[in-house]
Amino acid sequence: MNVILKVSMANYDAWKEEFDNHAERAAVCDESKTTVGKVDETSCIVMLYDVDMKGMQELMGSEFMITLSEKMQIVNDEMHSFAPLQP
Repeated sequence: MNVILKVSMANYDAWKEEFDNHAERAAVCDESKTTVGKVDETSCIVMLYDVDMKGMQELMGSEFMITLSEKMQIVNDEMHSFAPLQP
């Protein structure tokens, strides 16, 4: 499944550094296709491809992610699945 997330946080640049260094994410999606689009200083859009939803749920419920989310005021505002457009 492909997933698009609208994420808000206290500071995009600090969040992006943590996001880029979170190697465990590669175990639950095709990291080579992951796309992040900055909206403004406190929000972005994240596109994840070939997501293992059970694995993602476990990762998001980890102590590391819970602590990081509280520290950086991370909120996943919206989540939707998507499929590529067919030519």
